[in-house]
Parts: sequence; structure tokens; C-alpha cells
Amino acid sequence: MGVALFPSISQAQVIPPQDQQGLPPPDIEIPGLDPDIEKKPEPETGPDQETDLSDVLPPVKPDYSHLSAEEERTVRLDALFNRLASAADESQAELIAEEIWAIWLDSGSASINFVLRRGSAAQKRGESDLARRMYDQTLTLSPDYAEGWARSSRLALEEKNLSRSLTEAAKALALEPRHFYALWTMGNVFEQLDRNEEALEAYREAHRLHPQLKAVKDRLAALESALNGDVL
Repeated sequence: MGVALFPSISQAQVIPPQDQQGLPPPDIEIPGLDPDIEKKPEPETGPDQETDLSDVLPPVKPDYSHLSAEEERTVRLDALFNRLASAADESQAELIAEEIWAIWLDSGSASINFVLRRGSAAQKRGESDLARRMYDQTLTLSPDYAEGWARSSRLALEEKNLSRSLTEAAKALALEPRHFYALWTMGNVFEQLDRNEEALEAYREAHRLHPQLKAVKDRLAALESALNGDVL
């Protein structure tokens, strides 16, 4: 899905927002440089006990050596989104989504990653001014970084700056069309602008990408019910 599905984003007329409980900023830690790896005990084998090599050898990882960094990123995301779409339950989907976030969060620059990390931490603490400075700096340094736009868009929604939130969510989606979190933010903004058909479209696309994301499922069901004439 691209931004073309929402043709009037830049001309959105902002109206006083209504109270709405939105999805909080994603509580996913940016992977460290040296993540702790749980060591599994060696399987016990006796002289006459046959060893199942599948229990000993690590799983074979795909060979990306023939791909460029951008091609590898695309292949990995494609595989993860295929798994996400067919995840059996919310717990399994969350683990897959974390792998997607790890790719999205990596700007390719350690310094930009650090600035974004500071902004995200400040946002979680409720320090909006610091978060805004960090996100603005992130976007100045890396205007093609979709995650920077997505985080800044969510903060703009919290700041009640709906026009900015909508514009920045659109920029995130132009760079990363499968960014379900930017779609969620966009749906929230459209609802507050009383543009419910467009909100529904954003939620449906987010749900298609991440069917187990409860916040989207709940809001999608409520909005569909409202548009069908039922009571929320």
C-alpha cells in the first residue's frame, strides 16, 4: 500500500481532536550490539546412543552473500511479513514483529540510531520536548529513515498536531509501505478528523499486514460497527 490511497493528506483540515486512546509507542528495545545468547546444554550421548544432528547443529541460515545490503533487507522483510500474516496467535506474531522492528530501527548509522533511541526513551518517559528535539534531529540527519518519520508522527499525534502527524505518517509509508504502526497512527488521525472511511482503510491495511495486532483488530471492529449503523 502506498500513500496514493490517501490523496488529500497534505490538505487535511484539522478539527479539534476528540479524546481517543491510541496504541502507545512501540515498547521494543533497539537490539544491542552484543545481544545475550542463551546457551543450551549439550545433549547427553552415550557410547551406543545415536545422536540426532538436528538437535546439535544450528539451523541453516539463508545465504545472502550474493545480495546487496538493500536487497538482503527486502528479502528478509518479505519473509518476515509472510510469517507475520500467517502467525498462529498473538504471542507468535509479537516475536515476528520484533524481528521486523529490529530491521526498521536500523538506520545504517550508529549515531542516528542513538539519537532515535534517546527520542524514543524520552517519549516513553513523557518528556515530549526532548523527544521532539531528538526526532527532529533524526529526520534532519536522515530524511529517508522511515522509522524516524513514524516515531515523529506518533509524537505529533500526542502533541495534538494532527496535520503534522498525518503528513509524517504519509512520509513513513512512502518509504516503508508496510509500516503497520504508521498505518495505525494514520487511522487514529483520520478518526479524530472524522474521516472514518479513510481511517477504516488504514486500519484494514494494517490488519492485513499484522492480523494479530489486537489494538488494530479492536479499533477496526468498532469502526466497522459504527459505520454500519451500530452503536460503538
